[in-house]
Amino acid sequence: MDPHDLAAGLLDRAVADQQASHRVGAGIDVPAVRAEVRRLARERGVRIRTGIVGDALVVVRADADLWHEPVAVMREKLEPGEPGEPGEPV
Repeated sequence: MDPHDLAAGLLDRAVADQQASHRVGAGIDVPAVRAEVRRLARERGVRIRTGIVGDALVVVRADADLWHEPVAVMREKLEPGEPGEPGEPV
């Protein structure tokens, strides 16, 4: 999977929905995707945070409502859905 395409998709979803996540696995260069999503966010003037929650790469806007939730709720909201469902880029 192309790091730029995945990063752009995650950032677009985070901008629209405050947060986005994608399960990581073989074939995904996580450091490259994280670096690219941060680069794209800087270009667009969007403040974000990236991280790994369980087996998912997450991108969350710095101003997201999520930051005011308890940690358990945050983790649940960041867990990707099944392929094709919300939380998983298509």
